[in-house]
Amino acid sequence: MNLKNLKNEVLLQNTKNLIKEENRILAKVLAHFQEIESRKLYLELGYGGLFSFAVKELGYSEAAAQRRIEALRFLKKTPEALPIVEKGNLNLSNLSLLERITKEAQATHAQNVEALNLIQAETTSAAKAENKLREFFKLENKKRVISMEVDEETYQLWLQTKAKMGEAKDAVVLKKLCQSRQQSESKKTQPKVRQAPTARIAGVVLRRELLKEAGHRCQYVSPINARRCENQHFLQCDHKVPYCLGGETTQQNMRVLCQQHNQMVYQNLKSINL
Repeated sequence: MNLKNLKNEVLLQNTKNLIKEENRILAKVLAHFQEIESRKLYLELGYGGLFSFAVKELGYSEAAAQRRIEALRFLKKTPEALPIVEKGNLNLSNLSLLERITKEAQATHAQNVEALNLIQAETTSAAKAENKLREFFKLENKKRVISMEVDEETYQLWLQTKAKMGEAKDAVVLKKLCQSRQQSESKKTQPKVRQAPTARIAGVVLRRELLKEAGHRCQYVSPINARRCENQHFLQCDHKVPYCLGGETTQQNMRVLCQQHNQMVYQNLKSINL
């Protein structure tokens, strides 16, 4: 592609047209994301959530995947934004920003539409656009900045931890790690009580043994591509032979599944029984 002979005004106009076309394509991409989510296709492929699917199956960076999922969330609750995106008049960054701010403000649908109208033609920096929305919703800036220096080994461990948790934002990862630490300390003080195999739910001791055996990770393996889910959060203890069909609550008859895959297995079981 040789652009050197283009006049400045033509080059500029062509660039603007391409950006609008890029935004129109975005609408199609987000529509596909929405259909994938509605079918829960990522679960069948062994992914615990849409975020890890977008990163590892579709090849997006963590930040890019997060922005598209946030944009999808806003479009689902504010369909009025879709034709604006299709026309190329609303970009991905502003869609993502709208979702984050309206979620924080717990905005109504009417407020979402007002915020959309306020920001759709915004051409200033992301910081100014965020300030405008925060002012509109009368939101205070509750963020705190933590700055620290770490060696290369610690930095790589941090990146690995974020990847395993399927989260792009440092603040969210830090919060989850702190909460997990508090929960672990709380569990240490609980007495070890063995339970009967006829109990409905796995107790503290059995759950701890199951999690250790699973490596604190969902044990679902996709029958399509033999991929094991990497989700390490919201883990649940599930009966291989369902409890309602006489399955015992023992280590041999139980496995660890993330919340999403546990729900999928349950829905599949219901459809078979129907």
